[in-house]
Amino acid sequence: MRDELSRNTIVGGVRVETAIQQVEDELAKWQCNKYTHITRAVPVSAVSADHKSVIKLETIFSRPAQDCPVPVAVVFVYFNLDTATGALTYQFEEENVQHEVSGQSLAPGMYERWLDRIIGDKLQVRQLHDLATAFEQTRLEPPPHIEEQADSAPIDAGPRLPTDPAVPGPGGPGGPGGPGPTPSGPGVAVGEAAEVEKIEAELDLSTLLANIFDAADEENELELRHKEVADLLYATPLGLTDWDIKLLLSTATEFETGRIEYKPFVAAAPEIIEGLRKRRAAFEARKSAAAAAEAPVTMEAIELCFGEEIEEVARTMREAFGQVDPSSVGTLTRHEFRSCLMSRMERLSLQEVQMLMQMCREDEQGNVLVYEEFPMLLQQLRIDALHNALVETDIAALRIHLILLARRMGLPSDNIMPVWHLRNVLLAADQLCLSRTQIHVILSIVHPDDNGDVEFGYFLRVCCTVIPWMFDTAAFAEKAATIAKEKADALAKQELEELQGLSSSLANKKRGMDEEDQEDTQQNAPDRDAVEKSLIHVGTQADDKHRNPPTLEVRRFLEAMKQEAEKCQLSESELRGFVAEAEIDSSGDVAYVDHIKTWVPILFELRKSIIYDGILAMEWGPESEELVNLSSYEAQFPLHQAGEERPGSAASSASGKQKKKSGRPGSRGSSRSYRSESQSSLGSERSGSRAGSRQR
Repeated sequence: MRDELSRNTIVGGVRVETAIQQVEDELAKWQCNKYTHITRAVPVSAVSADHKSVIKLETIFSRPAQDCPVPVAVVFVYFNLDTATGALTYQFEEENVQHEVSGQSLAPGMYERWLDRIIGDKLQVRQLHDLATAFEQTRLEPPPHIEEQADSAPIDAGPRLPTDPAVPGPGGPGGPGGPGPTPSGPGVAVGEAAEVEKIEAELDLSTLLANIFDAADEENELELRHKEVADLLYATPLGLTDWDIKLLLSTATEFETGRIEYKPFVAAAPEIIEGLRKRRAAFEARKSAAAAAEAPVTMEAIELCFGEEIEEVARTMREAFGQVDPSSVGTLTRHEFRSCLMSRMERLSLQEVQMLMQMCREDEQGNVLVYEEFPMLLQQLRIDALHNALVETDIAALRIHLILLARRMGLPSDNIMPVWHLRNVLLAADQLCLSRTQIHVILSIVHPDDNGDVEFGYFLRVCCTVIPWMFDTAAFAEKAATIAKEKADALAKQELEELQGLSSSLANKKRGMDEEDQEDTQQNAPDRDAVEKSLIHVGTQADDKHRNPPTLEVRRFLEAMKQEAEKCQLSESELRGFVAEAEIDSSGDVAYVDHIKTWVPILFELRKSIIYDGILAMEWGPESEELVNLSSYEAQFPLHQAGEERPGSAASSASGKQKKKSGRPGSRGSSRSYRSESQSSLGSERSGSRAGSRQR
């Protein structure tokens, strides 16, 4: 993938996004109107001891044309921002001349000529190296423009493109049933001008993407490597941020070879791009309307709040990587890397996997480089997720997204769903970048009944209250500051005791008392191994079928775990989360031994986490006053579609009884199927939420 810095990274007290904007402000003065450009930050390089770190940036200038959408030659301009002095310097390509902004530089109006000269030199060199034969030259003649044929032969307009850009035409954009030319001329009414411009804009984007990808596919294989697709998207002016481009790229279906069949992707891309732009615009509008400015999330804050969690996930993933790469070469194919991530789904959510696949570095062959950097990758993902919470902080869009997922999974008319199905709703929520731990925390605070059933409206209220809080950057920064202060106070107290010169006997006596207290505490609270053995023992006693692997029917599993929870000193929230994570097979059974060995360690890890203390300590029952009131959103987007049976009717009552008789379908297989279906929801759900959703 592209080796670049996130816009949210802070270097020497300067945010990378601010540095990029400073470069863009300078480029606006150059007035190079016939060129398009993209600016990005590259990894920081340390300079001499007399200076602070330098933010290195590069701007790529290109001049695409309608008949040649992929530029033959580009110009690189390298910028350096000294964070200590604020000085901004730059140089063109490999030239030795160093230009200084507001200092010695080119005269006004000379920048475009300078770019023309460099482009001209490159094209001239390319011509000198062109070894094409005369026959090949005749085969490479560009196709004639449509305008050249307009007078000589009529063109079949074909089927009209729908006026709604979110509805693809027959056969998809660029397909056999794709849109024809836009009607124009005296026959078009003045009132239709806006509609015509809208259609032309979509046609331009569809045609542009189709031309770019076709030109890049020199072998006409209809497939491109993931890195090639990513580079094309970054080089094309789509009006998307880095995060949005990664979201767009995550919707592409990637084969085990690491290649992407780009035709279906290009056909669906305009609709997805439009939705991403709308989400971003709504997000920026909310930020502008907010009274408080967005708090920057630093790497230090992520380390304070998620350090132990990330380290444990990284340790687990290193074990998975080592099984695939026993010789420690340091590279994996993209398929191997993804398979390793997917093999630890109790540690990573599907959306985390999708975004990590877009963030990892690749070589030219498409192999993932230096997976030892995985902890840093996870930290950067947490930062980007907090700064790009487009749907997570929009209650209306969040509610619609969860309702659409619940409908897809069979939301009953009485709104009662098993907690295991609600877990699958969260796992399939591909518009939310929830971590796997955050999903577990939400399941821990939801209150099911004795059968594990939950009213969906109550579940919605919990999610629409807690998820926006989880992605509130101001609250996160405040929590990180609190944790930092507590650690600093503890360290200062320890140093003060050392400076007071306490006698060794008193210190030893105090240390001995502390050790005795710790031993008493350990005796009263069973450790992880003891809890695992105790739960497995009670499960074995309840298992009267003695199958291999050992399984328990859901009802017996619930009874056994509740019976032993008090002895194991599991809190109510820990028990709820532990039960909600159970994988139920098609027979309604739980492989309890595997489940206990997987989730008991995670319960003990969560006890050490401070970031979720505030959520887990509160009471989140159906009558809780902390839950947000969603009644005002019902008119905008109802819970049930028109014509469905509503709760309380005779039909819904009968269906509810039938549902309870039939039991609960297995969640292991259904969970995986929903994970695969959710990959395309960026495009497929838009038609369902067009009636009022504010998309991410």
